[in-house]
Amino acid sequence: MADSYLRRSRSAMAVVAAFVVAVCFKLLYFDFLWALDSTFSGFQFPIGYVTKLAMAILLTLPLLLLRSRWYIGIVALLLDGWLVANLMYFRTYFTIIPASSYGLIGNLADFQDSVWESLRLADVVLPVSSLVLMAYLRGTDVRTVIGSVSRRLAIWLGVVETSAIAITAAYVMSFGGYKEAYSDLMYDYSTCGAAVYTIPGAMAYEWIKGDVALSPEVEGRIDVWLAQHKANTSFTTTISPDSVPQNCIILLLESFESWTVGASVENQEITPNINRLLAEQRSFFAPKVVSQVRGARSIDAQLIVHTGLLPVNYGAYSYRFAHNVYPSIDKAWKARYGDDARSYSFTVDKRTVWNVAIVAQDFGYTLFDKPNFVLDERTGPRHRLGDMSFLRQAAEKIADDDFWSPNGHTILQCVTYSGHTPFIIPDESKRLKLSSSIPERLRNYLQVANYTDRAIGAFVDSLRCNPKFSRTMIVILGDHEGLGAARPQYIADPIVGHLIPDEWYTPFIVLNSPIAGRYDATMGQIDIYPSLLNLLGLGDYPWHGMGQSIFCHDKSRAAAHTIKGIVGEDADSMADATKAHMREAFDISDLIISSNFFKGKIN
Repeated sequence: MADSYLRRSRSAMAVVAAFVVAVCFKLLYFDFLWALDSTFSGFQFPIGYVTKLAMAILLTLPLLLLRSRWYIGIVALLLDGWLVANLMYFRTYFTIIPASSYGLIGNLADFQDSVWESLRLADVVLPVSSLVLMAYLRGTDVRTVIGSVSRRLAIWLGVVETSAIAITAAYVMSFGGYKEAYSDLMYDYSTCGAAVYTIPGAMAYEWIKGDVALSPEVEGRIDVWLAQHKANTSFTTTISPDSVPQNCIILLLESFESWTVGASVENQEITPNINRLLAEQRSFFAPKVVSQVRGARSIDAQLIVHTGLLPVNYGAYSYRFAHNVYPSIDKAWKARYGDDARSYSFTVDKRTVWNVAIVAQDFGYTLFDKPNFVLDERTGPRHRLGDMSFLRQAAEKIADDDFWSPNGHTILQCVTYSGHTPFIIPDESKRLKLSSSIPERLRNYLQVANYTDRAIGAFVDSLRCNPKFSRTMIVILGDHEGLGAARPQYIADPIVGHLIPDEWYTPFIVLNSPIAGRYDATMGQIDIYPSLLNLLGLGDYPWHGMGQSIFCHDKSRAAAHTIKGIVGEDADSMADATKAHMREAFDISDLIISSNFFKGKIN
């Protein structure tokens, strides 16, 4: 009898241990795959192993009640799917799937190719580990072996779980609480949150952050940072009133990186039209703009460019903080020119994507979305309107005098689409003759960059027929980097690797610019907003953003990278306090947005 009970106890322990070990393996392997595309720093925190054990035991406790091998298999496979989905999301957006995005799963139909393109062969280890686990338990009567000792197992697992929770609680309380502990980790290791505290822990932090009440303490912290920022920077207007453009067109290019401009591959110019435009007398080029978007990518870029704010730490501001008050270049434009001002944005996407219809209201521009354009050229994973046709139709719309304000002063943003990963355009739209020795995805990227360049060349040439062209400033920007986690692989490519920088640089190009020339120092995307205020003569607008105009004499040659910290020529020589101030901008911007700081302060 005693021997039988002992055998059942050992068998039950073996089942439970196998499940706990399998879950811990999955979580650690997830961290490993996560680290391959970011940093292995998360493995140095012992608390990360404690949180994984706690999660594994938490998933095991229901097994003692259900006593079913099906429970083990179903939970293991669901966990695999969840982990792989977050890895796929991370490889594009460098964060976990925000909690708010689970309710938008229907949007995945528009991103199927991009989703599948994010899979890696190494991901298959996760579901394979589940199959190995089920093979190990094959023939085991889980109900019988656990049933007789479930109470004893529950006690043991409860003790371990309580200990793990107690250790975690003591650790986070040493920082002043979970929010503070997680924030402290994010300060130096911005991509390690999910690795150390698991995905549920990252989601919990997102929920805790949530809406922030604009308490005196929060407002005081924001005011102190803004006062220091104002004291350490200058904003100078170096443009004569006669040189200020009457109109402005902003081309926000999907996934467009700076290194393509001026470069050649296999004796072919990648961007011959942009190269030609930059050779003109009134052009300006800043090639080293550090991409500072976060999980919301393209809509984050619009936040940075239009408002001079940085993205929120988690999720998309356009969903989480819709209808908040945002200062914007569009509102500055209207404040400057009153009834003479018009502001538009053209996009080939639906108005529901990234909640862009609400963003239009918040920023103050009129939106022209997908139904306003004829889908006569399909490109990209969602078969949206190709850049060539999009910019041609945009040129046709603005050729109509009714589009423009009667007295001038129209600002227009055109958001392109064809550069969306995985960089799919029709074969007939490809012009570069590239050898198969270049990795296929990189070849596709080069073809799209060349295709978008042709669209820009045709667009600008068509505008030359408009008498308003000479007083219309054209700004060409990349919304974010495009190569993602595959960048190190492409840098190692013997044919084009020497062209690709390790940093995530996007271009800042201005045609018909009041200030011509070139700015070769490192800057951040956050510096574009104040630079545009300078160029457009909008310096009297009360919000100058969280960056610094590159036309100011004291502009630092550095930027805060979302993963690597401070980068740029001045990064090593910069005072620690200045570095801390620059890095803190992300948290301050998060507070500004989440607390609706500008409500009642700015229209």
